[in-house]
Amino acid sequence: MQERDKFKNFVIMRTDRIGEVLLSTVAVDSIRKAYPGARVTFVTSEYSRDIVEGREDVEEVITVDTANKDKWLLRSVRLSGLLRKKRFDTAIILNPHKLLHTACFLAGIARRVGYDRKWGFLLNKKVSDERARGEKHEIEYTMDLLRGLGIDTTAPDPRMVIDGAAEKFIKDLLGKMKIYPDRALIIIHPGSSNPAKMWPGKHYADLIRRIKSVLDCHIAMIGDETEKGLVKGVINEAGVDILDFSGMFDIKKLAAFLKKAGLFIGNDTGPMHMAAAIGVPVVAIFGRNIPGVSPVRWRPWGEKHAVLHESPGCDPCLDTACPYDYKCMRAVKVDAVLGAAMRILSKRQ
Repeated sequence: MQERDKFKNFVIMRTDRIGEVLLSTVAVDSIRKAYPGARVTFVTSEYSRDIVEGREDVEEVITVDTANKDKWLLRSVRLSGLLRKKRFDTAIILNPHKLLHTACFLAGIARRVGYDRKWGFLLNKKVSDERARGEKHEIEYTMDLLRGLGIDTTAPDPRMVIDGAAEKFIKDLLGKMKIYPDRALIIIHPGSSNPAKMWPGKHYADLIRRIKSVLDCHIAMIGDETEKGLVKGVINEAGVDILDFSGMFDIKKLAAFLKKAGLFIGNDTGPMHMAAAIGVPVVAIFGRNIPGVSPVRWRPWGEKHAVLHESPGCDPCLDTACPYDYKCMRAVKVDAVLGAAMRILSKRQ
């Protein structure tokens, strides 16, 4: 029996936010290709569950809360009991966390692969975590980690399954609102959980006015419940016809809605990565002068997208403690975003 034939039951772990989890799904495709017939389970957060659920190549999705530090060791022991019952032979931990490392160790999983951080001594196949250097894309770092399992292939594209019920919901909704495919649909997401990632709302308003002045199109704005006020503020300032879908969609419905777009414009967020994975061209706006959060590492994956990033020379960048009102974001001009958007749209006509 070859070494590769011994391993048939994999668990992949990535328990943070939707963009990171989506990019990490390339591990599923890579394992399936290298280990035909293998069983793959994915451990993620409840928040990001819908990114993975519904894939035909994932046998089961398990959720765990690694953001909560309370009683983490007890919760790790409980998770280890569940993992032991599943009889995994390989664990791939893509976001280092002592809860996950401990659970895999206590479960007796034979191969425990990950980064040498946060109790990395509990792993038996590990690499130094160099991702903060931002020298390559997050997907490429994942592929580097998989080489420890003998998987040495070209990185696949991340992908997201579009849920059938969600697709019907969006089709019916757009029909009721008389949003038809004969006019381009541009989806804009102005929000972020991190204020250091947010392009100013007045810039979005100006951008939307200028797009509408030269293009007969639908413009729709999205955001979660916490971003409804932001979206309404942009709409009020723009003073033109804009569709407000903020707070309306869960992840599955958002994916189905994004699929209808001809272009996505937004900050460095999970919906940006979702749009790119679904095949929608993206104009992504980045800030911060920190290698580990730069577009090199977190840009939308693929060749048809545009990334705008200006460094005003702050050294060091203080991220959310910025004393300059995030001038890196303000340095990205409306003219530049408009130009990128029009170039992409012209190629699709």
